[in-house]
Parts: sequence; C-alpha cells; structure tokens
Amino acid sequence: MYYVGIDVAKEKHYVCILDDTKEIAVKPFWIYSDILGLRDLVKKLAELSLNNDEFIIGVESTGAFSENLYEYITDADYKVILLNSYQTAKYRDFSTMKKIKNDSIDALVIAELLASDKYKESYISNDDYQSLKVLGRLKKSLADKIKTIKREISTVMATVNPEITKVFPNIFSKTALVTIKAYPTAMDIQKATPKKLTKLFRHIKGNNFNEDKALVLIELSKSSIYAGRAQESRALMIRTNIRILELLCQEKDEIELQINSLLYNKIEKIDASIENIKTIPGVSDKTISAVLGECGDIKRFESAKAFIGYLGLYPTQYQSGNSLSVGRLAKRGIPIAKHALYMAAVASLRHNEELNKVFHDKVSSGKSKKEALIIISKKLATIIYSIFKYNKPYQAKRVFIPNR
Repeated sequence: MYYVGIDVAKEKHYVCILDDTKEIAVKPFWIYSDILGLRDLVKKLAELSLNNDEFIIGVESTGAFSENLYEYITDADYKVILLNSYQTAKYRDFSTMKKIKNDSIDALVIAELLASDKYKESYISNDDYQSLKVLGRLKKSLADKIKTIKREISTVMATVNPEITKVFPNIFSKTALVTIKAYPTAMDIQKATPKKLTKLFRHIKGNNFNEDKALVLIELSKSSIYAGRAQESRALMIRTNIRILELLCQEKDEIELQINSLLYNKIEKIDASIENIKTIPGVSDKTISAVLGECGDIKRFESAKAFIGYLGLYPTQYQSGNSLSVGRLAKRGIPIAKHALYMAAVASLRHNEELNKVFHDKVSSGKSKKEALIIISKKLATIIYSIFKYNKPYQAKRVFIPNR
C-alpha cells in the first residue's frame, strides 16, 4: 500500500509518498497545478504500481485549489481522502512537536496521517447540495455588500440631509430612496416644489406620501444644518451608491429564486423530508436552504449530537483539576448554518408556543437571553435531524413530552 500526501497550493502541489513500512517510497516532488501537472502525477503513481487499489491519496480540503485536483484523481479511479485542514494541523503539531510549517513537511504529514489510519474523511456533497452551498454563500456575500453600501449612504446622508429622517425614519424604503436619488442633499430639496416631489411616487403602489409631507420635507431642508460643502461630489456619491444598492438587491432576489428552485425542484425529489421541515413553526425556506447547503445530506450523521457538533452549536470548555469553565459558543463549525438556526430560534419565539415556553423557562432559571436562544437553536437542530431521519412532520407532543 502506498500513502500519498499532497499539499495543495495555487502554483504547485507538493507530493510525498510512503510505502507499507511508512518509509518514503520515492523522493518527494512537486507538480504544477495544471492539467499537465496532474497527468505527471498519475504517471508517477503508475510507475510505482499499475494497481490503483494500492494507493490511498490524501488531499487537504482547501476549497478553490483542492476541488479540481480531487475531481481529476477521483476520475482516474484512485481512492482519494479529503482531509480537514484542522486535523492535519493538529497532527503536524503532534508529530513534529514544533511550530514548523512548509509545503514539503505538510505533504509528509498528510501521508503519515493516512498511514496512521487515524484520519477522519471529510464529507463531499453531491452536485445539487454543492450548488445550493455555492448559491447560499453568494447570497450571503451580496447581503454583506448591501449592508456596507447602506452604511456608506447613511453616513453621507447624516451630513448632507440629517433632517430627512423626520419624514422618512427608514431612508431605505422605496419612497425614501426615490426621493434621495432625485434630491440627494438638503440644498437639492430646497429647489423642489411639493408637486415635483409627489410626482415622483405616482408609479409606487401603496405609498402615502402627499403634498403635506412634501412641504414638511422642503421646510426641513431650508433649516438644515448642512452648509453645502462638497455638495456635487456628495450627491454623485449618494446616487452612485443607490444604483449599486438597487443592483445588489435585484441580484440577491434573483439568487433567492434560484435557491428555491433548486431546493424544491431538485433536492426535494432526492429527499421528501424537506416538505416536513416546513411544518416547524419559525423555520423558513432560508433556514432550510442554509442548513442543507452547508451540511449536505443530514441523514449521514449518526445522531443529533453528531449533527449539533458538526454545526458547532456547543460552548467551549476548559477543565483543569476540579475547576471547569464554560466559555462562549465554539468558533469551529458552520457559521452560515449556525446563524440561520439562530435566526430561526428568534422567529420561533413568535411562531412556536413550545419553543417560546422553553426560552422563557431558561431565562427564568438564570440563563441570559442569548444563551436561551442558543439552546433553542440546538433544539431546532435536533428537531430537523429527527424529521430527516424518520421523515415525519413536526408534532409538538412528540418533541415536548410533558412532565408527570
């Protein structure tokens, strides 16, 4: 048996191969991270043995750089183990007993970890789950950009027209954005008339902006504390950011449509349990898509405890002698899925009577509200796991057994 450790990088991949005796079979080498380099790797493996079953190949899960390598070697009919970088880092620290890290050592460490048979293989989602993950992360990226743009607009508006919030408490409502885009600063609004302002909103359904409000807005602008410094530049900045904001919001809406289409037109055909998940009060499509995209097939977990551990919904602990301290929520895990479950826990306080009672019981017993919400998040994760495992809709009486 040959144990092949590959340290993945952008330009070159470093390779170390051990034999049955855990000795280096051939001098460690590197290959270019392109198709010619991958072909060269397969050729070198064939020189050692033509039997692909005699190789176990380990690759760290490094996202962009490891995926193509993993797919190519797997398609070449080799057994490839995808390893979490956390476990290889811990094994390196243990085996070298030094804070040493370079490409050749990393390749050797991966090979040694395979030979030790103490590794844990990372999970690989199928194409549909992977697509859901990609779209979910794109949606989060767009949401983060939207928050940044809104902060920039709010900061400038606080200078050029701070009084506008007396008429528009939310400056990102449709009516407010239309006004700001047309008249970015207090100086611009001073030149407007009530008729010109109200004319802007004729195409917006449901708005209650009238000439009285327009008159108030104009009067406020005339008494504004803004002196007009850099007016044109700031107006251009606001208009540009609003156009960017509109585009980002439009793209985010489109991504959400694609996520829902993927979730209910493809993944639901693979697993009918998705429809049952929607029976949990407080759990939305956003929660389901985030959890499935980040975790893949939930039935692969041996228990609800394993699922919660994978998510990272547990506090850190430090024990020494008789002392035990419990810290904050673990940083490890799946941030997007954890956040989705946390927000679902918040929604459950309004929509789920049973979970609302659990929350208030925990707060009454001395837990902080955040701690209680984390407990609700874990409870939701347990319920979701059970629904996927048994393919039954949510039933409160099965989840919350009354005390006798």
